[in-house]
Amino acid sequence: MRLKPLIDEPAMVVENEFKTLVIADLHLGIEAELRQKGINIGSQTDKLLERAIKCVEAAEPDVIVLLGDVKHAVPKISFVDRKEVPFFFAALAEYAPVYVVKGNHDGQLNKLLPKATELEGKPKHEIHIKGAKGFLLDGVGYTHGHSWPSEDLFSAKYILVGHNHPRIRLVSASAHYTSMKSVWIRAKCDYEAVKKRYREISSWGDPWVIIMPAFNEICGGVTFNTANRNLLGPIASKLLRIDNMEVYLLDGTYIGKAGDLD
Repeated sequence: MRLKPLIDEPAMVVENEFKTLVIADLHLGIEAELRQKGINIGSQTDKLLERAIKCVEAAEPDVIVLLGDVKHAVPKISFVDRKEVPFFFAALAEYAPVYVVKGNHDGQLNKLLPKATELEGKPKHEIHIKGAKGFLLDGVGYTHGHSWPSEDLFSAKYILVGHNHPRIRLVSASAHYTSMKSVWIRAKCDYEAVKKRYREISSWGDPWVIIMPAFNEICGGVTFNTANRNLLGPIASKLLRIDNMEVYLLDGTYIGKAGDLD
């Protein structure tokens, strides 16, 4: 099994029996919330779809996994959702079957599956909606990260999650300039914490957990190299060895442990 991020994109390629492309946290329609706060940004959906398709064409996957928070509006389905989410799904499903794990923003997502009456025809491949506890596919566990995952995910060697939109804060030597960078986080599970939650683990794979950066660049996130970082969701906050979290830039550069970058 091999996991390989696409260079300079928040997208992961998983190669085992077949090839899977994984992206997380699209947050389609977030612009509407930003406009209510006085930040006027046009729709980003076309740009996000263009980037996603470029990732698909680069990876040539057999399967596409969307790792939660496809849409942004909660708890309702917005007008933007009804217009844009089905077409986003349909465009990806022209290339490969699509599996979607529900995130905390994805209430009623099943109602946004594309319909032949809204399109020129049915998508070429099927779209499968999975619950928030996640699922196993080709030896890898997938879950969004906002809820407790299914126990069987811990039998895998890797679990991929989203939800935190991990970033790091970089400061210049003069401390006059700072920037935020999206990053990958890789960490091991604390077996005792997992065992405490699930009592008995029937099959323990000692998995690496990889927290994926958000595909949508404007939705903020958790800064992992600050002392007051508050990690989101039970996986990141309760099941991982926080002090040993490894940090990688989108270009693949390893920059150290999160705890050493404060």
